[in-house]
Amino acid sequence: MSRRWRITLIVFVAFTLLVGGCAVTYHVKNSNIVKKATPIGLEYFKKEYNVDVEFTDSQVFAGYVSSKVVLYGHVKGDENEAINIWINYNTYEVENVGGPKGLIHPE
Repeated sequence: MSRRWRITLIVFVAFTLLVGGCAVTYHVKNSNIVKKATPIGLEYFKKEYNVDVEFTDSQVFAGYVSSKVVLYGHVKGDENEAINIWINYNTYEVENVGGPKGLIHPE
């Protein structure tokens, strides 16, 4: 193998490991944010609305966009009653909630 091919291969492998390592770190960080935010969201819905919810999806925004994690789910036992909660992942304070009009915004 020529010297040029070895250098190209080394650069390619180094780049792949660097990008792959960053992706794994990003996923683990987001996973930890969601794990910490989930019980806060569950407790918030129970305390404020006296309802049990189940979270089925999440979205973590990059810090330069917004320091928020959004948890999406539904009222337990009724998958048609969709809910969501926005939590600041720097302070872990609830910033916004969404859900059915009768639940979130009592008539």
